[in-house]
Amino acid sequence: MSKIFSYIFLLAVVGAGFFYRTTLRNVAEQSINYYFPCKTTISYSLGEFDANFGLSKEDFLDVLEQAEAIWEEPLGKELFAYEENGSMKVNLIYDTRQETTEQLKQMGIIVENNKSSYDTLKERYDSLISSYNSQKADFNHRVATFENRRKAYEAEVSAVNKKGGTDKAIVAKLNAEREYLNNEGNALNKTQKDLNEAVNNINAVAGALNELAKTLNIGVKQYNTIGGNLGGEFDEGLYKSSYSGREIDIYQFDNKTKLVRVLAHELGHALGLEHVDDSKAIMYRLNNGINEKLTSSDLTAVKNLCGIK
Repeated sequence: MSKIFSYIFLLAVVGAGFFYRTTLRNVAEQSINYYFPCKTTISYSLGEFDANFGLSKEDFLDVLEQAEAIWEEPLGKELFAYEENGSMKVNLIYDTRQETTEQLKQMGIIVENNKSSYDTLKERYDSLISSYNSQKADFNHRVATFENRRKAYEAEVSAVNKKGGTDKAIVAKLNAEREYLNNEGNALNKTQKDLNEAVNNINAVAGALNELAKTLNIGVKQYNTIGGNLGGEFDEGLYKSSYSGREIDIYQFDNKTKLVRVLAHELGHALGLEHVDDSKAIMYRLNNGINEKLTSSDLTAVKNLCGIK
């Protein structure tokens, strides 16, 4: 028993040593980056990687290189480097945010962070809601009629069976009613699928509208979703730093340019940069530009951070 206890104790000590060694390394790296920004290269590696985005790891790493270059080329410094066991993990996480983005793309909607995009979405939302309510009312009426005729058919069939048969005219009538019920049942199932798709579209647009209203500070009530809320804010990416290490989480993008920009934005936070007021800048709080280069605001911020004149 004492040998087993000793063995368990040894494993615990080794495990604790590894944990604290890793923690100390993370704290040391982050301290160096904080007090001496741009003096050492930040190594990164891939962490969680969801294939639902339709990107290969090779393609994602290529985009990461492009995001690196946005900061490195103007300064002539290697600020980031991919290493298989790099200390900063970059995660590609698929959840309702990207599902909603894909849903909107299928509808031909690309959301931009401006009032024009909000107005277009609002018009689309109102149209979808109106169409859905009309179709839903018609569907409910058809379902009620179908159920009444189904119950009447089943009652008549039961009565005929109890009698042990009936004449050909009634049999023909019952066969015709059965065929109607089968056809109408199939049609109702298809209509139900169409309504479910309409619900998905409405929820996608409502989610985008709510987020845009919040982002643009538009004072409106929450737009209603149908059949449950999609949930989740439309944060495209997030940089996290703690004693356990540093991570970049990427949640959402609708094209390659947006992906490059959101990665470059989060890499900027990893360097130690805060948001700037320039709406075209990489470090602006919203990913609403189209440029893949630093603006003068970005360049000034990073040079000040790195102590470059």
